[in-house]
Amino acid sequence: KHVSFSYDGETDVIKDLSLKVNPGSTVAFVGPSGGGKTTLANLIARFFDPKSGSVLIGGENAKDIPKNELMNTVSFVFQNSRLIKASVLDNVRLGRPEADEADVMKALEAAQCSDIIEKLPRGIHTVIGEKGVYLSGGEQQRIAIARAILKDSPIIILDEATAFADPDNETKVQAAFTNLSKGKTVIMIAHRLSTVVHADCIYVLKDGEIVQSGSFDQLKAEQGVFSKMWSDYQTSVKWKVARRAEND
Repeated sequence: KHVSFSYDGETDVIKDLSLKVNPGSTVAFVGPSGGGKTTLANLIARFFDPKSGSVLIGGENAKDIPKNELMNTVSFVFQNSRLIKASVLDNVRLGRPEADEADVMKALEAAQCSDIIEKLPRGIHTVIGEKGVYLSGGEQQRIAIARAILKDSPIIILDEATAFADPDNETKVQAAFTNLSKGKTVIMIAHRLSTVVHADCIYVLKDGEIVQSGSFDQLKAEQGVFSKMWSDYQTSVKWKVARRAEND
């Protein structure tokens, strides 16, 4: 409600912004780089507090929610999720330390990680980053999603979470997101507009303000920031496909 935020105390990067996300819905934040998308998500997760206004979760001010309760309520999957130098089991268990191996395996399967586990010398007991055991960005992302699935929090924030995935990994990451998102409130931050087509509501942020909101079809039909972004995105996709065809 009426949230403003500034990093330097002078220039507001979020300006008197109000919006409501209904429980169980999927919303997306899109817009030009520097528009405030990630900052807004950080305010929801309470990595920062607003300069003015309030962030409410379930009608309660996030500032009044005990830290542990808030951390159990919100899961955050970053665009460059990093794993610690520990076993896959321990990496996933960060989401719920008391979980047993069977629960961890279910989370890994839901996150489309079976192919990763099969190739590791000691399966889920393999230590990441030890003796030449390394995972690609997309594979690390899937392990991070397994951690969020195990945590099972009601609110999921996805920050450009397919940005570093190659095409094969992206398909698996998207399938993992589908499993992660079931029955959850999902807030997506995306540059790759194909990932927001099915969102219940898309908010277009520019210079810290919401300049458009609505479903994908509604925004595409309007002559505004989103339709221009979609047109540019389609052009870039065609260019990449053409370049790939030339290289083949």
